[in-house]
Amino acid sequence: MEVKKLSDIINFTLGKNPTRLKEQEVCLYLPEDFENDLYCMSEYDGKAECIINLIKSKAAPISAKNKDKCITSNFLKCEFDEQILDKWYFCYQFNEGKDFEQQIMMVHQGTTLSVKKLNVKTIGELKIRLPDLEKQRKIGELYRQSLIQNRLMLKQMEKIKKFTLTIIRKIEED
Repeated sequence: MEVKKLSDIINFTLGKNPTRLKEQEVCLYLPEDFENDLYCMSEYDGKAECIINLIKSKAAPISAKNKDKCITSNFLKCEFDEQILDKWYFCYQFNEGKDFEQQIMMVHQGTTLSVKKLNVKTIGELKIRLPDLEKQRKIGELYRQSLIQNRLMLKQMEKIKKFTLTIIRKIEED
């Protein structure tokens, strides 16, 4: 299994500073867009693009709906060859992978800042294991499905809670 530095296989583009945006660049990529992309709430095109939320240290594929939005400096756009790296496998490794977690902890070791924000250089130095593409796709698809199921279960829990509270209020009124 091959191990590569992210900077060797990914082109990074840092978002723009919000204070330097022009009026016409009003359609910004927001944290809500990131959450929707991560939890599979939109359709994806075939491009191998992801976005990293530098504050949350999480990655998500960019949906077709959000691909043309202007990203701010809290986000990092990642473009790569889909014949080398599967986007959902990358998201799994970045968000949940033990290798990345250990590497990021090493970077933050000795840091006294309360907000441990990642930067482009640090992310580029991270190393990723690259199994064959078929295995990456299997892992990535399982990760994607788990996020979808998690989102659906949370929605169901919320509906059950609302229903239960409605019944309780009805009982109180009687």
